[in-house]
Amino acid sequence: MAAAALAVGGQADAAVGLQGQIRNLPFSPSAQGRTLVLLTHLTEGRLIGMGQLRDEGLFRVAIPDDFRPPVRPASFCPGVRSSPQEPRTYVAEQLLVFEPSQDRVRVLSQADHPQHPTRRVQWMYSDRPARVQGRCQGLNTRYDLSLRAGWNAVMTVSRSGSFVVRGAEPGLPYWAGEPLSPARRLFPALFGPQAAGGR
Repeated sequence: MAAAALAVGGQADAAVGLQGQIRNLPFSPSAQGRTLVLLTHLTEGRLIGMGQLRDEGLFRVAIPDDFRPPVRPASFCPGVRSSPQEPRTYVAEQLLVFEPSQDRVRVLSQADHPQHPTRRVQWMYSDRPARVQGRCQGLNTRYDLSLRAGWNAVMTVSRSGSFVVRGAEPGLPYWAGEPLSPARRLFPALFGPQAAGGR
């Protein structure tokens, strides 16, 4: 179960979850007590979804049915076109593994390698289906991306100084970074009483 999966209902506002397995988990979740995986937008201090980490590093993050991301026009770079029209999007910035009893977090990445990735995935919400194609003027970045209405796994592939943004391929593992603590002090907007939450 190393593959990432996006479970989506029939509508854009249906229940959504992402699931996977952390390949390099440095501890046993059962030995650590309750350990959570959080889908966040750290800049906004927003918790988008969460789930419990289980043995063997397995997890499923659930996003509440009623979460309406604060979407904005995608504003892709000049040279990139969206059809039939430009979507309004929202990007989940970061996945975190949170150990409340230890007050620490680990950044969680979905990529083909923990230190030197050439393929990396982020989660993007789109308010409508769209086909995004073209090359950014003056940059070595090209888009070949199909978005559906709702959450999408979007992958950036780097090759010899050029980048391609497209839909994620199945099977990319998740990797946990070094521990950061104290989590509640490092990320007060996320863990403090004024946290925005997922709604």
